[in-house]
Amino acid sequence: MARFGLLLAVALGGAVGSLARWAAVSSVDDQRTAVVFGLNVAGSLLLGALVGNAEALGEQRMALLGTGFAGGLTTFSTFAVSVAQRLEDGRLLDAAADGIGTPIAAVVAAGIGYRFSRIGGAKLMARSSTRRLNRGGLRFRRRKPGRVKDRVRGRS
Repeated sequence: MARFGLLLAVALGGAVGSLARWAAVSSVDDQRTAVVFGLNVAGSLLLGALVGNAEALGEQRMALLGTGFAGGLTTFSTFAVSVAQRLEDGRLLDAAADGIGTPIAAVVAAGIGYRFSRIGGAKLMARSSTRRLNRGGLRFRRRKPGRVKDRVRGRS
């Protein structure tokens, strides 16, 4: 039954992501390639950030936001057709720029999203575990490692 919940999460996220992509692309006439480029890069940034926080997000949210929404928002097929149309029209430089630039920008964006989420994700996980402990009746104060007072007392 848990698999059915994941299936629904992917379907819902994919529907919302695909509708968002459709709305963005259909809202412009002459800049569709630029919009698809932006959506692919933004979706890659989002997916990188989600994967970096996958442990904190859990399987259900990853299915909804990562596989579903980010997967529906980004589009390889539209990108590929755009490159093919430019080649067919004899616009070799545009086709090469889009064909090479989009994957590079998407990978860089995914890396940035992943890296920043790992930095912020560690802080988020530390805060949430502190809240759980505090709710359970345990109270503690975080001390900063390496304070002079701690070193004098023999603590590190």
